[in-house]
Amino acid sequence: MLILLRHIGTRFLDSRFRGNDEAENPLKKSSVIPAKAGIQRPQTPNSKCDKVELKWILAWLGAGLMAAGAAVVVADDCLRCHQERDRDLVIEWRTGPHNRPGVDCRSCHGERHDGSMAARSRTNDACLGCHPRVVGSYRTSKHGVLVAIEGGRDDYSRSLSDAHYRSPTCAYCHLHLGKHGMSYRVEAKASALRPVQVDITNRLDQRMRPCRDCHSPRFVETWFATGDRMVEIGGMKMREAMAVVQEISRRDPMAALKARIILYRSMLGHLKNVKLGVGHQSPDGQWWHGQAALDGDLLRIKSILHEVLVRPEGG
Repeated sequence: MLILLRHIGTRFLDSRFRGNDEAENPLKKSSVIPAKAGIQRPQTPNSKCDKVELKWILAWLGAGLMAAGAAVVVADDCLRCHQERDRDLVIEWRTGPHNRPGVDCRSCHGERHDGSMAARSRTNDACLGCHPRVVGSYRTSKHGVLVAIEGGRDDYSRSLSDAHYRSPTCAYCHLHLGKHGMSYRVEAKASALRPVQVDITNRLDQRMRPCRDCHSPRFVETWFATGDRMVEIGGMKMREAMAVVQEISRRDPMAALKARIILYRSMLGHLKNVKLGVGHQSPDGQWWHGQAALDGDLLRIKSILHEVLVRPEGG
């Protein structure tokens, strides 16, 4: 494509020094020998102004870009252009969670500046590469199953806040306001490692908007209350496990090492599954990969303490 545009540009520059006939119609084949460097362009009574020639340049470029499908954008060009067009948008991106090494505009919007860049960022394909674990929880959720079945029918060129897609993608909930920072964090806000007093009214005012597009306020309120409670139950198991590990450490530091591996490598991951399962409404994440797995971790840690307690002294 670049070779084609270079060829067209060369034809135009050549015609610029051949006279008005080809300058008006640069695509017309000519037998005129190209002018040598340094020779002035001949002036004719019918010469057109540069605006006419600019029209031909734009026409060539437009035709070339259409033939190629779209221009390939460079990351620096995105910020440079949008800084002038929408300064707030650039500020949102710079202060948002996606402004990190190795991530730029093309990571979510793609490289083809063909009018589909916004639509692409609203699909799950834009999130898969960087969030495989999170997307895994989402795919097994009711929302994820709907996207897998019906996602191809939705028109992702419509803005998120107005589209009311039947099958919500990652962006629909997390970027619902159309901003480049996270609009809402849907999972439980509280820390799972300490008791929490949940302010349901304040939470819902800030986070229920995407959910209420499809669900009733009563359902959403119940869902958040249940989700917070489920995360808190996971936190209770974590705190109990930490107390058991401390007791093991007091009696047998070497045995405590094995217990700590279970606590920090396994239980924290399973607690994360609970939170993702709550946020995505994924039963598998909430239970089989979450609460049930936490129960198993806690029992294994307790079994280590049991072995320490029943072990003969000096054994």
